[in-house]
Amino acid sequence: MSGPRDVPALARGVRIRTLDDGSSVLLIPEGIVKLNQTAAAALELVDGRRTIASIASVLRSRFASAAGSIDADVLELFARMNQQGWVFFSSIDSRA
Repeated sequence: MSGPRDVPALARGVRIRTLDDGSSVLLIPEGIVKLNQTAAAALELVDGRRTIASIASVLRSRFASAAGSIDADVLELFARMNQQGWVFFSSIDSRA
């Protein structure tokens, strides 16, 4: 289970790409996953240093969303992607 202090990173072989039409996709070993605007924005912030909480904070300001709503959505997004094996987590505490 992911938490706000976890730091997401894309799994090996997984990349995000922007197509010619401006839409974003996640390239995974098994194929392609079309991303909505919010998921693409969240994944573009994954850099191996930002926590889920800091990614949610950036998205709150970018999309002018309520804190509770965007925080829960971002946590759910990364939890689902982790279950699929597309992202993995490290903890701030384990990186110190």
